[in-house]
Formats: sequence, structure tokens, C-alpha cells
Amino acid sequence: MKKLSILILLLISLSVAPMISSASCPTPVYWDGVELKSGQIGRVLIQKPTTIYKNVHGTFEFSRTVKPGENYRVYADKSTYYHLGGGLVIKDDESILYQTPSKQKLVCSKNATTSFTIGDTAASVTPKLGIVQKKVINEFGTSTSIYHQNYQNFYAISFLNNKIASLYTKDKHYKVNGVSISNTVSQLENRLGTNYQTTGNTYPIEIITYQLPKYEANFFIDVHNDNKISAILLIDYQLMNKNPNLYPKKSTSLEASYETMLFELINAERKVQGVPVLQNASKVAAVARKHSADMGTNEYFSHDNLKGQSPFDRLATDGVTFRNAGENIATGYTNAYFAHEALMNSLGHRKNIVSTAYTHVGVGVFFAKWTYGSIPYYTENFIKP
Repeated sequence: MKKLSILILLLISLSVAPMISSASCPTPVYWDGVELKSGQIGRVLIQKPTTIYKNVHGTFEFSRTVKPGENYRVYADKSTYYHLGGGLVIKDDESILYQTPSKQKLVCSKNATTSFTIGDTAASVTPKLGIVQKKVINEFGTSTSIYHQNYQNFYAISFLNNKIASLYTKDKHYKVNGVSISNTVSQLENRLGTNYQTTGNTYPIEIITYQLPKYEANFFIDVHNDNKISAILLIDYQLMNKNPNLYPKKSTSLEASYETMLFELINAERKVQGVPVLQNASKVAAVARKHSADMGTNEYFSHDNLKGQSPFDRLATDGVTFRNAGENIATGYTNAYFAHEALMNSLGHRKNIVSTAYTHVGVGVFFAKWTYGSIPYYTENFIKP
């Protein structure tokens, strides 16, 4: 696979488990009629009116008041506070009742796997993932369906002849040949061997690619999280043959699809990292799109444009008001998956993607003319109005 990797630093403001057979575990796992979510360790039942706080840069700020009878999933127990996900916490006092599911349910939830793969029928997906949240076109001339539950258990799946032809996921329960997200490189090698290709502009390795019998398997490595797998991308060779150079052809519709996919990937990442998802800002996206087009048309790569305008200047010029703002740019990555995972492996860009300083994001993509088709330019502008 050919991939061109170009990155630039961003400009920013400012107990042993019981032995339980997976065969005895239902999928999904339910607790009192409610699905036990990935990473959930318990729940809190509200007994008296109390406050949920939001963790903002280590400071707990008021989020909302909750009432008796309400209940919330718990993902971490920090003694004084229970963490509810999305950066929200609640104090452990007489206002709440904390409960945990049985050990068997916890183990089943932890070991739950999603069993479809490349070549399986489209009908095998819906019972496990539910309805399609969005559908976009891809560089292979087919469509990609996006599945998630409020950005948890994120999947992007393409179909060819009514069969799965590509699959990207950040769901830690998904396994391919016994390998799952959060496995280390050593664990990956133990399963699939060391006959692989690597891609990345830095060391340690950012992507490990195996040429398997029916499909290519890409494992994205998080260099800032003990070199564990952060995402998996599988592509059927039949689908790849529709665009052997992999670089997309110039298309405004495809540019828009890449923008949508990057927005979805940003929020899926934020959900994994436990921070609130961002809202899409169309006015901000227009600014980002113009900068990507300017870079691609005039063949430069910088946060400052050829007029010397910074990202903040461009936002202000186009009437976007903000208290906090930041920008990520990238170019050369053949699709949004590679662009996003590369940005996450650059600390500055990563900080923008998962920062709680922002509430909105706008994504702009432009395909510039290039020898192999088109080369994408990506701009992500983050703001807090």
C-alpha cells in the first residue's frame, strides 16, 4: 500500500476473574434489562437531588442537577467520585446508591466480541450494530456505512456485492484472528507473525500491515499509549483493485465524505478518551475548507497562509467568534482513517482532538492535482464560541 505521510506541528491556543466460557455469554450483555456497556463497572441510582459535575482541565464544574429515580452508568470508581463517562462525575455520598453487576456479567461484557469479518454478508451486521447512523461515499466508488451508539463501538463498513469489503473499528471487543484493540505489538506478532509492512514517519511504528489471504489488515499503533493497537482497518483485495493507487480522484462529493468521516472519527476518538463529543460548526468548516483548498492550489503546507494570516486571523475574518481555537492540518493520507490516526500520534494534534477546551469543530478537505490522481489536504479547526 502506498501512503505518503506528511505531518506538521499544530498551532494551538492556549483480582483474578472467574473462568467463564465465552460460549455461556450472551451478546450483548444485559443487566436488569439494560445493556451493560463496554467499560462499565456499575451504576448509580439517584436517591436525593444532587449534582453532576464536568471535569474541565482537572476542575469539577457544575453540569446539571439530577433527581431521584434517575440512574447512570459508572465507568470508574475514584473513591470520592464516580466517573460517568464523557468527562462527567458524581460525588459518592448519601444522595446516591452505587451498584455493581455480577462478576459473570462483568467478565462477559469484557470478553464480548463482534464476530463478523471481510466476506460476511451485509445481513450479519445489522443485528449486531443496529441502524446506520450515516452513509458516505469512499475512494473505491462504493459507500461506507457508519455505525455507533452515541459514538461508542464505532464501525465504518463498506459492502461489495452485498458482502463486507472493508471494515474500520475502534471497538475494543472486535477481534480479527484473535487480535483486538488494546493488544500490544508483541501480542499482535504472537498471533500473526512478523511478516508485515510498516508505515510511518516516526519511530516507533505507527501502522502495521499484513497481507492476509483474502484481505489487507492494517493495525494502527498508538505510540502514546504503550504502543497498543488503537484501531483496525481491513480491506478486501477486490475492493482495493477498484482503485489500485489508493489516492482518490478529484470529487467534491468525495471531499465532503472525507470531511464527514473525519468529524465522525474525531468524536469516536473523544468517546474512547472519555471527553464530550463536539458539535459540527458549518461556518468553521467553511474556513477550514478554504484553507485546505488554498494549500492544495498553491502548493504549500502551513498554518499561516501566503498572506501571513494565522488560523485565528482566518476565523475572525470570516466572522467566527471564539474564546478558544486550534487547528490541525495534514496532507498525503489516502483516506480519513490514515489522516486521523496519524494526527493522534502527534502530541500537539492529539491534544486538539481530545481537548475539553473546545465544543465545536469544522473539517475541510480539498483534493489537489497529483501524479497518482489527487492528493488530499486536511484542515480541522476547533473552537469554543
